[in-house]
Amino acid sequence: MKNDKNFYYSKIIYVLLSLTLFIGFFFNEDSSGSGGFIDDFNNTWPYVELLRETFFVLPSKWVLHTPLHFILLSKIYILIENKYFIRLFYCLFSISIPFLFYLCLKINFPKQNKNNLLTLASLTFIFPSFRSGAIWANDHITALFFFLLFLIYFLKWIKQANFKELNINIYLQLIFLALAVYTRQYYALIYIYCMYVYFKKLDFSNFIKLSFVVFIFSIPGFILIYYDPILLNLNFDTKLHNTILLNSSILSLYLIPIYFVTFFFNKEKLETTKKQQYLFILISVTIVLIFSNLFNYNPKIGGGYFLKLSYLLMNNEILFFITSIIGIFLLINIAKDNIDNTIIILLLIFGLSARLIFQKYFEPMFFFILFLMIKSDILKIYLNNIKNIYFLYIYYGIYFITAIINNIYKITKTVL
Repeated sequence: MKNDKNFYYSKIIYVLLSLTLFIGFFFNEDSSGSGGFIDDFNNTWPYVELLRETFFVLPSKWVLHTPLHFILLSKIYILIENKYFIRLFYCLFSISIPFLFYLCLKINFPKQNKNNLLTLASLTFIFPSFRSGAIWANDHITALFFFLLFLIYFLKWIKQANFKELNINIYLQLIFLALAVYTRQYYALIYIYCMYVYFKKLDFSNFIKLSFVVFIFSIPGFILIYYDPILLNLNFDTKLHNTILLNSSILSLYLIPIYFVTFFFNKEKLETTKKQQYLFILISVTIVLIFSNLFNYNPKIGGGYFLKLSYLLMNNEILFFITSIIGIFLLINIAKDNIDNTIIILLLIFGLSARLIFQKYFEPMFFFILFLMIKSDILKIYLNNIKNIYFLYIYYGIYFITAIINNIYKITKTVL
């Protein structure tokens, strides 16, 4: 009865937070980027209008993303001939993202209290990048929708006793992941990870068959690139020192509250030694000290929450470098658990190595990956206590409030 009552409360949290999304819609909120999502919507709308008339329109004149989202939006435009109501429809559709996250959590943590899982999933409504994407009908949300559908079938397949045979779960996960890639091409990084998993778990003959299916799914992409090769230009930056420091700092925003609470406030013992942790700290500090001398990035064009905060509070990069050290330290702790984690971390760090790096690239995608693809006892321990999840609400609540203040007063645009 107590669990049923708690689950009732978690449903209320879900509903109330979803209502805040519509409040944000009414006020034209763009809490992530001080106008970036608004510009994305307005600048790509002519592309949607053209797609309404003809299917064969190359995207690169308006956007360097794969075009599936805009194709879908153009079909909605045929039915709803009003930009405002299309955005409202899309905002309503976006409510499904936290629910899909909850379904994935139930599959991945079948023994966990569903109240804890739904409360965690509802946290998605607080992330500024999710909110801005939902309010401004951004392809970010469409890609997350397909990504979570992929994860549902991926997790179902992983939980099976027999991995050797091909089945419907594998084909469905390939379809939905392909749709995510055709919405935003950096989800191809997940395809790389999946091919590694398939190679490890499937019979060789079945792996070859599956590789052929993947090739078939990739043909539209090859055709698109042939006619619009600029889509391959992902602004890859050879300044890997910038990439490592920026991405580790960005990811630390999501790792700090989880690992801090688990290490210091939970009674469960973790399989780690002080000697091992001192080594990880030494490695992290050494990497940042070496790369900090080479670091050269303009905080006016992204770089993540902590880089901007560092300049706003201290007018230097000291706070940013500290979060880079923490990020690298925590990522090493994740990677040490198993090779699968290592591959995911390396793909995220180096796969998103661009001249321009933004917090929104990882949010809430990395949060989903952390709880659904990373294998770590720390996550199970964290989910055991609802107080841990409430702590996340306080932490990300502060993050969200600062994002709203920045949205109203345009601090990062005027001060930095």
